Amino acid sequence: MFKALTLYRLPAHAQPDPAKLDAQLATLPFTPCGATQPISVGFVPPRGKAHGPLAEWVNGHLLLKLQFEQRLLPGSVVKERVDELAEKIEQESGRKPGAKRRRELKDEALLDLLPLAFTRTTALRVWIAPKLELLAIDSTTAARTDSALSLLTKAIPNLAPQPLMTAESPAACMRAWLMDGVAPAGFGIGRDAELRSGDTQASSVRYTRHGLDGADVQNHLTEGKQVKKLALNWKDRLDLVLTDALQLTRLKVDDGAFEHDGVQNSEEDPFDADMLLATSELSELLPALFEGLGGLVDGLGGATLAAPALAEPTVADAGKAPWEE
Repeated sequence: MFKALTLYRLPAHAQPDPAKLDAQLATLPFTPCGATQPISVGFVPPRGKAHGPLAEWVNGHLLLKLQFEQRLLPGSVVKERVDELAEKIEQESGRKPGAKRRRELKDEALLDLLPLAFTRTTALRVWIAPKLELLAIDSTTAARTDSALSLLTKAIPNLAPQPLMTAESPAACMRAWLMDGVAPAGFGIGRDAELRSGDTQASSVRYTRHGLDGADVQNHLTEGKQVKKLALNWKDRLDLVLTDALQLTRLKVDDGAFEHDGVQNSEEDPFDADMLLATSELSELLPALFEGLGGLVDGLGGATLAAPALAEPTVADAGKAPWEE
């Protein structure tokens, strides 16, 4: 299940060619960091099985997985090594190294220390919903989403994700929902929120597991604070936090959703069951959310219709690519 999502538009003409996709991804496979390589990123099989496909289709949805490996080298350790090298030079020459020489020493220190550094491995998933014309990355960290997009567009030349824009700003809509106490159809207002003023002080108020229908919240909104984050619930089946950047965080499927979709006791591969449930819920939730934000607009400001929800999937359909439907 995704924990967070950064969303992009992916028009039909800019989507990957299923017949070429696996071969394209195979040109940028993940390989562990070399001795002096600070970071490595590449594609791995989404199911976690060695030599498995790099592109997995579940009920017409595409799942990819990127793996990152980074050598952990604190800046303080590098600085200490640079100071040691600089001191040695000063003792031998009688002069302190200048700024240019210290930059060169830093490069030398990195070459010395990187092979000794521990590594940390992380991964993120990429979800492409062709019928919804959406691409989603399960991270809200700019560095990770930028890295993922860079690798995706390098591996898949025709891929062209676009920023996702709605007719009304999420901040303005969330403020209206809190002021009125009414969320869009299918959604309920949760108990977490972050409000922030728009002045230079940027004062903020955070509510955690707190009722948001009180006079204090109304007062903050009346004074001009904007809503940065707001917890929502989708049909008592999925909890999330919506941000003013149109990102979804803290995604969590409620237990009842498993029973509803009939996957709790399924004998299917857990990967298929999990992704079937996640994509089913999100395929219904996202169009409703976009509608609540005034609908999607194109990059030129022209209105476009929100993508329709997909037909209710079944476990039996898991594993099909779009051309197999």
